[in-house]
Amino acid sequence: MKSGFFGKFSWEVGLISAVLTATSHLEAQSPSGRGGGVIELPPIETALARKQLFVDFGNTSPGLAKIARAAFRLHGGYKMVASTQGHHSFEFKAAGPTQVSLRISSGNPRRTVLTQAYSGADQQAAILRACDEAVSQTLKIPGFFSGKFALISDHSGSKEIYVGNVLLRPALAKTNFKKLTYNASWSRDGRGIFFTSNRHTFNNVFLLNLPDGRITTVAKYKGNNLRASQNPITGQVAFILSVTGNPELWLASAPTARPKRVTKNRSNESGPCWSPDGKRLIVTSDARGKPQLYGVSLSTGALSRIPTNLSSHCTEASWNPRDSSKIAFTAAVSGGFQIALFDGQEGKSRFLTSGSNDGMQACWLNDGRHIVFTSRSKSGSKGLMILDTEGVGAKPQALHGTNMGNCSQVSFFYPKF
Repeated sequence: MKSGFFGKFSWEVGLISAVLTATSHLEAQSPSGRGGGVIELPPIETALARKQLFVDFGNTSPGLAKIARAAFRLHGGYKMVASTQGHHSFEFKAAGPTQVSLRISSGNPRRTVLTQAYSGADQQAAILRACDEAVSQTLKIPGFFSGKFALISDHSGSKEIYVGNVLLRPALAKTNFKKLTYNASWSRDGRGIFFTSNRHTFNNVFLLNLPDGRITTVAKYKGNNLRASQNPITGQVAFILSVTGNPELWLASAPTARPKRVTKNRSNESGPCWSPDGKRLIVTSDARGKPQLYGVSLSTGALSRIPTNLSSHCTEASWNPRDSSKIAFTAAVSGGFQIALFDGQEGKSRFLTSGSNDGMQACWLNDGRHIVFTSRSKSGSKGLMILDTEGVGAKPQALHGTNMGNCSQVSFFYPKF
């Protein structure tokens, strides 16, 4: 379902409409803190047009404020200013080892518009849930802070699967095969991760059950078993298998069910990507000689090229979870690769990233505004970056430092609370 970022914006939470009008000339201390300068907060309408609100954390304790700053720094929709001097104050307070309360206040003088407590596995998880609520109340879009990343890292010396929250604090290894492991992909319930590995000599597809660490082989056919992606609605699993020769799309009703062949051609298919409603599927195919994105008929296997018309080499589709007309993908350009966006309503594509580093393997977050992607330097080092695709002049930000090794192929899951 298409949902523009501010297409349905409304301010019906308590007294928020009245108090925001009063903030048109509110002044705040410069975030830089240099020279005692002041900045004048723009009227709320101007801030929203720029898709960035000014916020502070009130009387939040230093420990919780540190977590909140780390989270909102990644967002792009907020600019942090001095205490009580933003359009909103988000005040967090510990209510136990696994609970945090949130108080949102707005206007000048401040008036409380929301007070609520949130629980999590630990205090960090609780405050990330509270941060999500702050986003939902003020920007009217979902927050992504309570989501989880699965990724590939060579921190241990071999490529293994790691899982962590959006701050990657912590990011824990879930495999230790000391073999080639790649193509991590969340199961639809967030309890498992599909992946490909040569842990038993040949490439097979496995499902890792996170609660107990049990690993099930879900595709072990002759040839290469390359990838699995689960339908977010029906639970069907799309596989890329070369059992008949070239890599083709196969479809199973469940992870351990026997798959049926969908495409029947001489081209090579890869990168299956489900639509948010689970009714459509995109693959990369070289049916015309070079890789391009194609929609697949699940009944006939017929391929329909998506008219990205941006590059002769387009791969790695990722479907926007809130606006199904938008698809992020990897495109070859100027001897390298960058992340691009295809807008089906406009019938146009544009680049989202640029620069000397390659941009690859885009993954949308649940808000439909942010993507996480792999950045690869000329030396071959890899790291994960987050990009606010709607922020004016937004630049990618690194999600981690070199202490995590080379990281790539991120997959994102947001739980239902």
